[in-house]
Amino acid sequence: MITQDLFLKALNNNKAVRPQDMELLTTWFALPGRAVSAEQVVAVTGAKRASLIVNNLGKRVAAFLEVDAGTGASVVALDEKNEAGEAVWVMREELSQALLTHGSVAAEAVQEEVAPVVKAEPVKAEVKAAPVVSESEVVVEVVDSPLAKALVEFDVQFIRKAYPNTPAGQRLLKPAMVNALVTTRPVNARAYQRKIPAELRKSVNTQEVKMFLNKVLGILKAH
Repeated sequence: MITQDLFLKALNNNKAVRPQDMELLTTWFALPGRAVSAEQVVAVTGAKRASLIVNNLGKRVAAFLEVDAGTGASVVALDEKNEAGEAVWVMREELSQALLTHGSVAAEAVQEEVAPVVKAEPVKAEVKAAPVVSESEVVVEVVDSPLAKALVEFDVQFIRKAYPNTPAGQRLLKPAMVNALVTTRPVNARAYQRKIPAELRKSVNTQEVKMFLNKVLGILKAH
């Protein structure tokens, strides 16, 4: 099996591990148990076939290191099932350690599952400053909006599955953010920076923003 040092060598080569591969790996690393489902791979990459993405990644790494690729996916992961009986790919420990050594997963990614909930306090004050004074009222106000429903559905189906442990106050599509997005309708990153208050933008999880903001803006543009 490929060692941590060999994986680290592959991570330092853009042909073996491309930028889009690194996006998948950093998201994968942050998932509970380092286990990613086909649905989560599709959510991050936008691909139609998750197995093809994982297999090709393994083959590229193996080809660069000149080792036997086997089934491709087996190079980077183990095929297992989670507690719900869902098929998942579990990242090999050698690869996860190489990601840590490489620095592509910072301390925030490692600590994401144990991030203190106390950070939610400032968000409560922020919500009070918004047009709607409480999160429950925000939900009541926006549920009748087709755009808000689309955002909430995307959050449930994709973002929460990729980042199940993000505190409620740090979610990209928390009620206060949904309310702000529906009100201002930014359709690109520049408009998002200009229209959404800085305090609200800074309160959300950076990994969720990195992985899903463009897709969220795409939903806004489509509506």
